This record gives sequence, structure tokens and C-alpha cells, in this order.
Amino acid sequence: MPLNTSFLAVLLAVLFTALLARAASADPRANYLLHCGGCHLENGEGTLPEVPDLRHDLDWLAQTAEGRSYLTRVPGASQVPLSDEKLAEVFNWIFDTFYPPESVIPPFSGEEISHTRGLPLWDPLSARDALSRARYQTPQLSAEFTK
Repeated sequence: MPLNTSFLAVLLAVLFTALLARAASADPRANYLLHCGGCHLENGEGTLPEVPDLRHDLDWLAQTAEGRSYLTRVPGASQVPLSDEKLAEVFNWIFDTFYPPESVIPPFSGEEISHTRGLPLWDPLSARDALSRARYQTPQLSAEFTK
């Protein structure tokens, strides 16, 4: 019995769509655009103070255990429907893309993210301000929150 051409066309379209979706989910840039770009925008600039600029001032956070925990616990990261490994790839892509090559930022791993991601921050602005105050040892808000 010959295959119906319409059935074959639909089957090929479904398979092609599935392959495209799988390829996109393997790409950290595509995952960034899909899951982060809506708020942080394509170029990472965000809208201060609610949505931080990913292109600046994250490197110091990524160099401390407290800062790395913070980054994995903000609502956008802790709630994103990506595996821990895929989220680690997105973080690493952000630092590889928005920071100079000489930046010394240890890569994120899925294992690292799995330890903190399940404890989402309910007030990320206050948590970030506390980290900033500790960094600069000052009671004032950091400059990025007063713009």
C-alpha cells in the first residue's frame, strides 16, 4: 500500500521540528535567548534596577561561593526549565560572551548548580545589595541600584 503524500509530508515536518528543537536546546546561546533574553535582552543589558545588566559586575559574584550561590538562586535561574547542566552551559556562555577573555571566572558545572538552585531567593535585590555591601564594606546601596 503506497504512503499517502500528505501523511509523509506531516511526518517529515514533525521530525524536522523535533530535530530543530533538540538542536536549539543543545545551544547555550539559544537557551539564553529563549529563557533569559526576554528580561536581560539579547545583549545582556537588562533594565536596572529590577533586571541587572549581565555585561557588567557579575564577574566578582562568580568568583565567590556566596556570589555563585546567588547567581544560581535568582528566580530567573532557579526556576528556568533547563537541566542543571544546561543552566551551567548558559552561565558559562554569558561569561564567555559578555566578559573579556582575560576574566578569571571558574566555569559553572551542573553539579554545582544542583546544590543551590533548589533554594530560590525571594528578594534577589536585597540579597544582591547585601553581597555588594559586604564586597565594598559600605552600608549604602551599590551604584548599580541607584542609577
